[in-house]
Amino acid sequence: MKYKKFSKIILVLFLLSIMSCGNNNNNNKEVAPNIESTSSEIKVVPVEVIVASKQNLEATIPFTGVLAPSRSVDIISEVSGKVQKINKKLGQVVSTKDVLALIDDEVPYNQFQQAQAQKLSADNSLKIAQLNLESDNILFDNNDISKIAYENSVLAVKNAEANQLSTIANLSLLEKNYNNTRIKSPISGIISRKHIELGTMVNIGLPIYRVVDLSILKIEIGISQDMVNYVKIGSQANVQISALNNQNFNGIVQYISPQANEQTGTFKAEIYVPNTSEIEIRAGMTASIELDISNKEKLLSVPNYALVTKNGDHFIYKVKNNLAELYKIDIGQSLGNNTIVNSGLIEGDTIVVVGMKNLGEKTSVFIETVN
Repeated sequence: MKYKKFSKIILVLFLLSIMSCGNNNNNNKEVAPNIESTSSEIKVVPVEVIVASKQNLEATIPFTGVLAPSRSVDIISEVSGKVQKINKKLGQVVSTKDVLALIDDEVPYNQFQQAQAQKLSADNSLKIAQLNLESDNILFDNNDISKIAYENSVLAVKNAEANQLSTIANLSLLEKNYNNTRIKSPISGIISRKHIELGTMVNIGLPIYRVVDLSILKIEIGISQDMVNYVKIGSQANVQISALNNQNFNGIVQYISPQANEQTGTFKAEIYVPNTSEIEIRAGMTASIELDISNKEKLLSVPNYALVTKNGDHFIYKVKNNLAELYKIDIGQSLGNNTIVNSGLIEGDTIVVVGMKNLGEKTSVFIETVN
């Protein structure tokens, strides 16, 4: 009997231990999901940021253009006659002192000599009239001649002076006509066109030569209205000429039009390019231009890759107390890799530049790098 009672007690204790273990397992299963749900709610995104500051922005804008002489002149005949002599040919270098060609000067030279004689006669007539006036002035003071006689002497001097002025003007005109038979260039350069031959009859207004200055060439470009304020006199440009094995040359902006072209709406600018000592650059060659531009004053800007665009609006992520928040901004012109910010950003703001794809409107972040 004692053995049976002891066996029952052991069985009861075994069953209780089994039930206790089952309850502990159930309790553990209920706690685990709560721990997982708590850890999944905490999300920290690593990002890279910059601190906003005002700066001068620089960029380059591409153009293509055709090289032209910095100076070019068509020499027009100012006299009529036959070409008697040709001193300069196509491709030759000339200065302002060189006589390029000679037109028959026999008649202009004779007219010039006659004008010189008339001028000499007028000078003599004026001297005689002045001497007579000096003499009559003494006689008039002594009452030896009448006032009318004295006034006639004064009038004779004035007529002689007028005649002298007339002969001077005529002499200057005929001297110019004579000099115009010697064809000269108003600029130094190279003869690029020649329209006459020996014996050619030329008339007033007929083109004779074209002379171009290739020591410096120019390229005309059209700058858009949103870019013109970032280009200034003295702006640098890299000029690449394909005809010279894509050789690079330095250019500089020398002129910007104050008025836009009525047809294109662009502002004309001229880039000047110094030629080599061997005059390798020729007028008419095409060139690719990279024009350097910059803002005149320091402005707030952000890198283009820091911008977030939604429904046509622009946003950036600002970080404060390790929280990245989306802010709307108003942007201006893009220069190179940066965009000017007109409003919505102040100096000293911390901006996310890497990691935006993993951010919501408000996200806890960990700053890995400050650029």
